[in-house]
Amino acid sequence: MRHEETEVKFLVEDLVAMRQRLVDLGATLTTPRTYEENLLFDTPDAQFRRQGRLLRLRRDRRNRITYKEPPTHHDVDFKIMQEYEIEVSDFDQAHAILTRLGFALALRFEKYRETFTYQGAEIVLDEVPFGTFMEIEGPQEAIRAMVTALGLAFDARLVSSYVDIFDTVCTTYKLPITDITFEAFRSLAIDIRACQLR
Repeated sequence: MRHEETEVKFLVEDLVAMRQRLVDLGATLTTPRTYEENLLFDTPDAQFRRQGRLLRLRRDRRNRITYKEPPTHHDVDFKIMQEYEIEVSDFDQAHAILTRLGFALALRFEKYRETFTYQGAEIVLDEVPFGTFMEIEGPQEAIRAMVTALGLAFDARLVSSYVDIFDTVCTTYKLPITDITFEAFRSLAIDIRACQLR
């Protein structure tokens, strides 16, 4: 089934305060804070990356394979992707299948995620190795309403993927890091506000 994913991100300096704002607003916690491991696969010549496509194997409370590609239309206000996803029972076997099909592991990405819903929007609070963020996903009108309800400036939104933000961080700080892991960033002092994010 074809699914269009529409979202925006915001850099969040205080996740505890943002979580409280969501609770005060009446948002429903659907998934408590959960560790996530993401493995991104590509063709050996990195064709997916060049074309803006993504093939991901994720392990959190479930195991899922996700494929994303750019939509046929473009919208500068939102990050929009066509998304196809299936749940798999065995993470290691799924990894082996993708590898045997000729895909190469391109990136390992860790994060902690807490998920809420409110009036047609899904709101996630993400702790990634280089910063803390909030994503709002849903219909465009639900996203805009959520941004207003939280008292945020829509102009402050980000439409980049975490991989793109990671590339910007590595370029800004001249980091020779190849994976988005907490261990890789453990001893680094990163000020994400110093990076030119979009």
